[in-house]
Amino acid sequence: MGIRKLEKSEWENYFDSLSKKLGAKEVQIEIINEEIGDQIETWWQNLTGLSYDPKDNDFEVAAERHDHLIHNPVEIYVDEDVDGVKTVEVIQEDGTKHIIKLRSPAALPEK
Repeated sequence: MGIRKLEKSEWENYFDSLSKKLGAKEVQIEIINEEIGDQIETWWQNLTGLSYDPKDNDFEVAAERHDHLIHNPVEIYVDEDVDGVKTVEVIQEDGTKHIIKLRSPAALPEK
C-alpha cells in the first residue's frame, strides 16, 4: 500500500468504484498554490462522493455542505492503507495542489 500515482485512464473507474464502497467518510480539502499559499477550503464534513468526468476533464469532491470542482487535473495520487484511501492529491495544470483527506467519523476527537 502507500502512495501511488493513478494513470489518467484509471481515474473515472477508480473513483466511481471508490465512491460506491466508501461507506461513511468525512472529508477535508486543502489547497496549495503560490498565490494563496496553503489554505483549508473546507473543514471536516460528510463526504458524498469523488468522481472524474473525462468529457469535461473535471474532478469533483461532493460533500454534505460543499461541492469542490477541480478543472484540468494533470496528476492524481492516492495514499492507501489497509483501511482504504486516506488521502487523494489532485494537481492542476497550473501546479495548484488539492489535498483531499478522508477519515471515518469515528476518528473524531473527544470533546
